[in-house]
Amino acid sequence: MNKVVDSEIYLEMMAAFSFFNKVLLDAPDKEYMQSVKGNLELFEEWPFSDDDSVKGLKILIEYMKKYDDEAFPALLDNFNKLFIGPGHLFAPPWESVYKEQDKTIFGAATLEVRKRYKKFGIEINNLNKEPDDHIAYECAYLNYLCAGAASAEDSEDIKAEIIDFIKEHPMTWVDEFTDLMLANSLTDFYKGIAYMLRGSFKETVRLLQK
Repeated sequence: MNKVVDSEIYLEMMAAFSFFNKVLLDAPDKEYMQSVKGNLELFEEWPFSDDDSVKGLKILIEYMKKYDDEAFPALLDNFNKLFIGPGHLFAPPWESVYKEQDKTIFGAATLEVRKRYKKFGIEINNLNKEPDDHIAYECAYLNYLCAGAASAEDSEDIKAEIIDFIKEHPMTWVDEFTDLMLANSLTDFYKGIAYMLRGSFKETVRLLQK
């Protein structure tokens, strides 16, 4: 791929990972959901074309076409039951939960991810309060790297970090995480997100290794 194509791909990936960061970290609000509904054409530039991403995008768009404010309470309840609580979380969003024997947060994976962020001068806003290996923060890191690669004269080092980070971190647990999202989502919004997320990491690696 040449430099121009590289830049376009990185910018599209940057937008995709920014979207994942938003919808997986923040509880939905009515204003944001109406903004998504009013800008569905932006998904025409979705960079991932693997089967999971295409399936998820279709589910998400069909949901958003029918979405109105009456659907908001169920959407918010779905988010809380999956990721926030109270009580049992149906899809814990932290890498350590899937890698520690006792399924606890702030495990070895959290510290490994923190080191990766630090190497590029990044520290999460809620350090030591929210684990660094939250799926939304891992997506935010990839967003940051893609932004850097898009503007760099030589993006090879950044590209290598994107590929290596994905293989060592999100790709190792995203299937289990999204299985839980799909099994426990009562709205098609988060089902669509689950499929889109599942496809995004492998497809990023494939596109960058072309």
